[in-house]
Amino acid sequence: MAWVLGVALVALLPDPGAALPTATYYFRDFTQTFYPLRHFQATELAAGRLPFWNPFVHEGEFMLPSFYPSDLLHVLNPRPEFVSWLLTMHLPLAALGAYALGRVRGLSRLGAFVCGAVYAIGGFALSSVNLYSFLQALALAPFLVLALERAASRGGRWIGVAALAVALGLTTLAVEIIAQAIALGAALAWWRDLPAGETPVAARPALARVAAALALGIGLAAIPVAVTLGVLPETERGAGLAPDESGSLALPPLALLQAFVPNLFGLLGRPLEAWWGGRIFADGTPYFLSIYFGVPVLALAVAGAALAPRRERAVLLAAATFGIWYALGPAGGLWNLLQELPLVSAFRTPSKTVFLVHFAAALLAGRGIDRLGKGDGWSGFSLASATGVLIAGGIGALAWLAHDSVVDWLQIDAVTGEILAAVLPADAARSALIGSLGVGLALAVRLRHLQARPAVTVLALVVATDLAVAGTGLNRQTEPVYFEPLPGIAAARLDEPDAGRTFVYPAVLSRNFLAWLDAQRPDSGLWTYFALRQQLDPYSNLLDRVETAGSQDRTRFSPQLSQLGWTGYDPRDISQILPFLRHAAVASLLSFDPLTHPQLRLRAVVPVALTGLAIHQYDLDGPWPRALVACNVRAAATRLEAARAPHASTWDPQRDLALEGAANPPQPGCTAGNVRRQMLAPGEERYGVESDGPGWLLVRSTHARGWTAAVDGLPAPVLRADGRHRAVAIPAGRHEVKLRYDPPGLLFGAAATLVSVLILSWLLARRR
Repeated sequence: MAWVLGVALVALLPDPGAALPTATYYFRDFTQTFYPLRHFQATELAAGRLPFWNPFVHEGEFMLPSFYPSDLLHVLNPRPEFVSWLLTMHLPLAALGAYALGRVRGLSRLGAFVCGAVYAIGGFALSSVNLYSFLQALALAPFLVLALERAASRGGRWIGVAALAVALGLTTLAVEIIAQAIALGAALAWWRDLPAGETPVAARPALARVAAALALGIGLAAIPVAVTLGVLPETERGAGLAPDESGSLALPPLALLQAFVPNLFGLLGRPLEAWWGGRIFADGTPYFLSIYFGVPVLALAVAGAALAPRRERAVLLAAATFGIWYALGPAGGLWNLLQELPLVSAFRTPSKTVFLVHFAAALLAGRGIDRLGKGDGWSGFSLASATGVLIAGGIGALAWLAHDSVVDWLQIDAVTGEILAAVLPADAARSALIGSLGVGLALAVRLRHLQARPAVTVLALVVATDLAVAGTGLNRQTEPVYFEPLPGIAAARLDEPDAGRTFVYPAVLSRNFLAWLDAQRPDSGLWTYFALRQQLDPYSNLLDRVETAGSQDRTRFSPQLSQLGWTGYDPRDISQILPFLRHAAVASLLSFDPLTHPQLRLRAVVPVALTGLAIHQYDLDGPWPRALVACNVRAAATRLEAARAPHASTWDPQRDLALEGAANPPQPGCTAGNVRRQMLAPGEERYGVESDGPGWLLVRSTHARGWTAAVDGLPAPVLRADGRHRAVAIPAGRHEVKLRYDPPGLLFGAAATLVSVLILSWLLARRR
C-alpha cells in the first residue's frame, strides 16, 4: 500500500496545490475549448436536457456528447476549480494505472513505481493537462491495456471488464489516444510472453476474446460513437482536411532533443513570455509543450529493453518507432503513406503518436530499474547515460559558446536572446548533471562501492525528482474569478434573446493584441487567455450564452460553410466581411482594435483589467433578422451558389431565400408575414408565425441532418436554404412551428448500448 500511495503522491509533485479544488487551470485549450464546452453540457444536464446541438457557436453546430463519468460529475458543480480538480486527479490515476500494469507484467514494486512516475509526470503527460480529454484518455490507457491482456488470457468476466475499459476510453472522445492504447493492448495481449507455469492460449481464441471485448466496448459507447460518425460527413473532417492542416503540428526532428533538456525551446512555465523556438515549429509553439524524459529515464529504457520479455520488447520498440516516425508528419514520410487510408484525413496533429513513445518509455524504464537492481546491465546503462550527458551538455555548450550565432539562427529579438542565455545553458547543465548522477551510480556499483539495490532506489528518487522539477509550472493555476465576465462585458447584455449574434474579430489579426503580445509583459500568458475569454472568443462565449457567428472552427466539427473561409473574403478588411456577417444575423462586433466603417456604431470600450488592452463593442446598422417569412424563392444550381446568393446587391433580406437543386422553384403566395421566436434551447426552437399566404419560415441558423419540424403539430420537412440555413414551408394564417434536432445515429446508438449492457450483465454475472 505504501508503494501505491507513493506513486499517487509523486503524480502531484509538479503542482501540489492542484490537489485541492481551490484554483483553476487556464492555459490554452482549457480556457478556449474544453472548460466552456463541459460547462455548457453540465448546465444543460442540470436543466434536464442532453445537448446534441450547440446554438451559440457558428450559427449552431454539433455537440458531441461526453458521457465520461468525471464530466458527468460537473452537473454537481460546474465551477472551474472543481472541473480543474477532477482533471488533476487523472494524474495520480495515470500513475496508479501504470503501476498496476507494471506489476501485472512482472515488475517489482520499485520498477512499477518508476513506470508509474514516468507515465504520470513525464513531459507528454503533463502537456496533456490543458488538452483535457487527452489526459483522461492517457490515464485510462494502462487499465485498458491490462484488461485486454487479461481478457485474452482468461476470457470470461475479463472480456466484460475490458469492454468497460474500452467504453470508458471512447467516452472521453480522445479517439486518437484511445486508438493507440487499443492497438498496444491488442498487440501485447495477442502476441504475449507467457509467465512461467501459465497454460498457453491458442492465438485464435485469444484474438477472438480481444475482438469480443472491443466490439462490446464499442457497443457500450455506441451513443457517442454513432453520433460522431453520424455527423462526421457534414463537417470539414468528414470532407477530409487539407494536407496542410491534417499534417500541421507535427514534431520537427529537432524537437526530439527536448527529451534531454526540458526548456530547450523556451520556459515551459511561461511559453508566451519566454519562447525562442518559434522558428522550429510551424505554428510557433508545439501542440505538446514538452516531451521531456530526462537522461536517467532514457538510459533506464535502454537498459530495460534488454531485460524485457522478447515479444513485449518487440511490440514496445515497434510502437515507439512508429510513434516517432508518424509524429514527424510530412517530413518523416510515413504520414504521407497513410493519408490514403479511410478516415485518416479526418485527423490532424501527427504529434499525438508521441503517446506510443511515452507509454513504451515508462514501461521499459521500469524494466530497467529491475534489471539494474539485480546487478545486471550497469555497463549499458552507464554508456547510455554518458551519451545523454554529452547530448545535454553539448546543447548547453552550444547555447553558451555560440550564443550570438544561435540567436541569429533562431531569428529572435535581443530580449528573448538574453532570456535564452540566462535559461538554456543552465537548464542543459542541470540535465547533464542529473545524467551524470546515473553515470556515478553505475561506476560506484561496478567498483563495488555501492550495492545495486540501494543504487536503484536512489536512481528512482532521482527520476521522480527530475521529472517533477522539470514539470513545475507547466500547468499554472489562478483564481476562479478568472472566468467571470468583466462588468462592462456583462452590461452589454449580448445574451438577451433579441440581441442578435456577435462577431468576435480574430485576435490573431488584431494589431493591438499582437503588439501587446510582442511586448512580452510579465504574466502575459495569464492575461492573454483572460483577454480572449473577455472578448467572448469562442468557445468562451458559451459561459455567457452569447450567440456568435463567423468564428474560427477549432474542433473542425462545425457544419460546412459556417465560417468565413469559404467566402474568400479577407477578414482584415471589415467591408469585405460585412455581407457574411449580415447573412449570419450578426448585430454586434467585438474587437481589440478600433474599427472604422460607416455601418458600425461604437457602443462601448471596455478596458481589460491591467493589460492595457480594450475591447471595442460595435453595433451593426440594419442587422438582418434571425427569422422571417420569406415570400420570394430564388433558384440555385449548387449549395455554394445558394450560399453566395444573399451577398448579391439585389437580395432582399426581409423576404428572399435561395433553394438549391430546383431550376424553377414554386413561388410562395404570400406578400408579408412576421415571426416571433418563442423559445430557443439547444436542439429545440419554437416560433410563432403569421403570413397572409403560403410562404416559408426562414431561420438563419445552421441546417444539418437531424433537424425536423412540426407546423401546428403536423410534421414538415426542413430544407436547406441559402446554402446553410433552415427553411420550413408554412400555410397562410397564424401557426406555431417547432424545430427539433436529433442527431443521426442516436437511435441506433441507444439500441446498441442497450443490447451491449445486457450482454455485459450476462458476462459479469457468470461465475468465471
